[in-house]
Amino acid sequence: MQAFSSERCKFDDYVIGFAAEKTAQGCRVAIITLLSIDGSSPRPLGAQMAVAETGEWAGYVSGGCLERAIVSEALDTLDVGQNRIVRYGKGSRYFDLQLPCGSAVDLFFDVTQEASSFAAIDIRLSARVPARMELGLPDAPAQSAAVEYYPQRRLVVAGAGAAAASLGRLASFSGFDVHLLTNDLATAEHSCLPPDRITTLTMSRSAPTIAIDERTAIAFLFHDHDWEERLIAGALATDAFYVGAMGSRRTAEKRASMLRNTGVGERQLSRLKAPAGLVSGAKSASDVALSILSQVMAAEQAAQIPRFRLVRDERPTEWSVSSLAIEAWQSFEGRACGI
Repeated sequence: MQAFSSERCKFDDYVIGFAAEKTAQGCRVAIITLLSIDGSSPRPLGAQMAVAETGEWAGYVSGGCLERAIVSEALDTLDVGQNRIVRYGKGSRYFDLQLPCGSAVDLFFDVTQEASSFAAIDIRLSARVPARMELGLPDAPAQSAAVEYYPQRRLVVAGAGAAAASLGRLASFSGFDVHLLTNDLATAEHSCLPPDRITTLTMSRSAPTIAIDERTAIAFLFHDHDWEERLIAGALATDAFYVGAMGSRRTAEKRASMLRNTGVGERQLSRLKAPAGLVSGAKSASDVALSILSQVMAAEQAAQIPRFRLVRDERPTEWSVSSLAIEAWQSFEGRACGI
């Protein structure tokens, strides 16, 4: 599942997993949604928090100046049992809670969402299918509002060595669903990823099918480039929003020639970011990882890939698996190499 883990940072974009976990334990949960912004805000419309009746919480809707007050308000809303909209900042009844930017935000406190709703959303997102939560706004029966959620960003790291392990760790901490494909046991160990997110590449074993969709990035970090021929050609045939490969400019030229010889066309080849990374010449593993992840995030911004969005008075989006352009990255056989 795309479920919340207690080890994840409290300030997370995705709070429904937390809500599903807590309601499954018998706790009531309030969902707080950023409904409108008067001025500027560090968070977009639709940003959410989830507050359990125990006082535990996840998510954030401001730059850090409101969260404690929001938890207190959420607990009171749970006690009363009725949804409410509260303004913070300019024009708020809480005159002692002014936003440093001089703006105001309206937050919707929802205590009527059921455990089944949280579980259904979590299951859909785990299957990489978008989901939707209807918001029951108080005193506005003629208006409709909802938050649409999109599957977690995915990064497939294919490679071996310190840079591959560092990229896996950094991306996971940054909120990506990370899958590591490696032929090196040390890389797998030091990536700190759970076993179900690691595939060991061997000469005799094909990798299982991995769903590659338009919310997936793929980064290749092999030092032995014999592993790249079939892997990169397959990656370029998917809907991944980013495909990059580590190496020098000379290596990039040799790789491009090799891919052309295998039948990869110029249009597909133009998608390959090589050398991968925003900063050229990085020498430490952590710098290489940061450089590549920065390029991935720049590509995500350019592709305008949303994580969630608030919709008002709109008909529900009709989603189907085919409309998501989810296509499997077909199984492949790697060739053994020594690192």
